Amino acid sequence: AEPARIERWQRELAPYQGLKVGLVWQGRPGVRNDRQRSIPLECFAPLALGGVRLFSLQKGPGSDQLEKLAGRFEVIDLARQLDHEGGAFLDTAAVMKELDLVIACDTSAAHLAGGLAVPVWVALSAAPEWRWLRDRDDCHWYPTMRLFRQRELGQWNEVFERIAAALAERLQRRG
Repeated sequence: AEPARIERWQRELAPYQGLKVGLVWQGRPGVRNDRQRSIPLECFAPLALGGVRLFSLQKGPGSDQLEKLAGRFEVIDLARQLDHEGGAFLDTAAVMKELDLVIACDTSAAHLAGGLAVPVWVALSAAPEWRWLRDRDDCHWYPTMRLFRQRELGQWNEVFERIAAALAERLQRRG
């Protein structure tokens, strides 16, 4: 991530208190198995804990789901400000460096966070792509990544209950 962009996003995010968590919930619809890896934004509702600030990093398809939240939980939309100058992922990378955590579905944003050594939790389908291997909650490519796998195909609620519990633990440790 470019230092000047990191400084800009550090200033932008400074007013927000609490654990800063970026969200990405949908991949590109044309990708094979996208319907198994993309997650409705409403499934992320259990993550709206006191002391947590949620930020949307979702670009393109899926971003329309923010309007449908109807006040159920707050997600601050950063995506509209990202990556307009210089190329794809430049601002996204800088924002990720200023977040405490990224929580994403299996998409390029999860790989970007992992490649940047940003703490990232990935919600995976019960039938994920081969690269996630099997029966692991870590990722040998990205040491800062934690995997949360569905126990039953198509069932995201239980996954997000586990993620919310882990997030609550993280908040407690933070003090």
